Amino acid sequence: MKTKLLLLPVLFSGALASAQTPSGALTLKPAQPKAGQEIKLTYNPAGTNLANASSVTALVYAYNDDKPNVQEVAMAKTKNGWEGNFKPAPEVDGAVVLFRHEETIDHNKGKGYSFYLYDAKKQPVAGAAFGLGAMRAEWGSFIELDRDPKQALELLEQEEARFPARKREVLPIKLYTLMAVYKGDEGKQKVKAELDALSKEPNLTVKDLSTLATYYGRVGEKEKAAAFADQVKAKEPKGEYVQSQRRMAYFMEKDPDKRKELAFAFAADFPAYEQLPSLLGSIAIDYAVEGKMQEFESLLQKYPSVGTSGTYNSAAWKLYESGENLPQAKALAQKGYQLAQKEVTQPTAKKDEFTPASDWKKSREYALGQIADTYGAILLKEGDKAGAAQYLAEAYTYTRGRSTSINDRYAEVLAASPDRARAQKTLEEIVASGNSTPKVKGYLKDLYTQAKGETGFDTYWAKVEVPAIEKLRADLKKKIISEKAPSFELLDLNGKPVSLASLKGKTVIVDFWATWCGPCVASFPGMQQAVNKFKDDDKVAFVFVNSWENGEDKKKSAGDFMAKKNYTFQVLLDDQNKMIEAYKVTGIPTKFVLDGNGNIRFKSVGYSGNNEKTVQEISMMVELLKPELLTSVQ
Repeated sequence: MKTKLLLLPVLFSGALASAQTPSGALTLKPAQPKAGQEIKLTYNPAGTNLANASSVTALVYAYNDDKPNVQEVAMAKTKNGWEGNFKPAPEVDGAVVLFRHEETIDHNKGKGYSFYLYDAKKQPVAGAAFGLGAMRAEWGSFIELDRDPKQALELLEQEEARFPARKREVLPIKLYTLMAVYKGDEGKQKVKAELDALSKEPNLTVKDLSTLATYYGRVGEKEKAAAFADQVKAKEPKGEYVQSQRRMAYFMEKDPDKRKELAFAFAADFPAYEQLPSLLGSIAIDYAVEGKMQEFESLLQKYPSVGTSGTYNSAAWKLYESGENLPQAKALAQKGYQLAQKEVTQPTAKKDEFTPASDWKKSREYALGQIADTYGAILLKEGDKAGAAQYLAEAYTYTRGRSTSINDRYAEVLAASPDRARAQKTLEEIVASGNSTPKVKGYLKDLYTQAKGETGFDTYWAKVEVPAIEKLRADLKKKIISEKAPSFELLDLNGKPVSLASLKGKTVIVDFWATWCGPCVASFPGMQQAVNKFKDDDKVAFVFVNSWENGEDKKKSAGDFMAKKNYTFQVLLDDQNKMIEAYKVTGIPTKFVLDGNGNIRFKSVGYSGNNEKTVQEISMMVELLKPELLTSVQ
């Protein structure tokens, strides 16, 4: 009930602070804080996934209109839970808060904990409802919060009602939200009405004209879109709108040579574009792989921002994989390693607004670990196992043992080292951390049998694996949820209808995917292993929901892919993307695990890169959802 209060006129009364903390886990002092005023955050984690956490950090996404910026707030243990202090900058309008212990985050069931800042009259400041609406519509998905277009629209309309002069500022996100709330022609008509009203306003800014050009295009008014686009280009021939259109043209172009031309032309006109490394990096990498080192160096000299450790790493790795020019691969890896080392201590890249400072440092260290791995792999291929061991040890350390491919290579040099005791201990650590692979297991078995013979390895392995299994079980227990799954009925590739109702009584693994999605495709070997494991269990079902598919014949695309790869998946065709919208998916692959009563119990986004871990996680989820165990973990 309190959640609904967010959407009512009471938003602008003194009851707002409590209305924005529906679970009661977060309280503020003062209850109606002002910008620049220090706020005491009190967090009571009882009933959350952080109830037993030994430490807690608040991630405060303070926003100015629709632009958030995260700050980490250390929380101290008190008799009431946890307390910390946060002082918002003068321009801040409100904030969304998450709480974290290590890798476990309390998202307040996908809603976050939010609060507004107030003016001297104890009213929410301008931008407070706007920023929260923008979070519900757009940027919340970047921090794993659920999108809620209906709530977003109401918040944006509240901002307009209270601050009519801000209507133009709110409009771009409002238009996006209208098209999400109202489908088809109804949505287009509502958007068109807003555009027609804006077009009659005096003194239209470039931002207004860009909005008109963009959204008239989306509702099919091509002539109006073109006319407003011409006005934008005339006023700012190298402004954000033109940049956006040029960038889109680049990504839409299929011909490699034309794409390269578009990329160079874009870079010439927008040399300060922050994502230039991703735009020109692939060209630089291709030059290196083709042996065109003069062109490679010239490109990096002209556009220094492209010369990142990532560019050098990708080029070196491709040469390493081909095996055609190891000396060149080694030189590129060495340069990339030096750049990554410097980036850890003296970063030149700009931190994004969603990444906490501590995570940003870890990501830079991870990048150093990746290039150290590439350099070590090259040395290993050259036969320099001692040199490889040094860099692979660094790679393992900087990636915190989480990369299974790095673990495999590190295990190889460890197993060949004279210090067998140290090698065995490190491999045991990898297994215990839950980041083992068949190769790691094989090397550990070799070390064990060399010392003790074949007998007893299975018992030894089971003992070494216990910490990983216990940690996985504990982590999954923290992640268990209980939300009613949206009903669905879709056709599979054979034209057979499959509904949620038809799966009642079964644990159902729902995997959203598309043929163009690299991580989806990478996860499928592991998913096939999971399907094989449960193929004779009539209480477990897998459905692979093909959504966001490209092309006109989506069924053919999905069917051809399955046939080519020989996967035995039951594929459901979400042609209209209605199911993926109902499940509020913001990125794929996303998996949901449903219990026999049609409740969502687990949600997993992305792919870990470890097939064995995928099977283990799904198996553990299925086990935890058995009726006799489920009551003990809720």
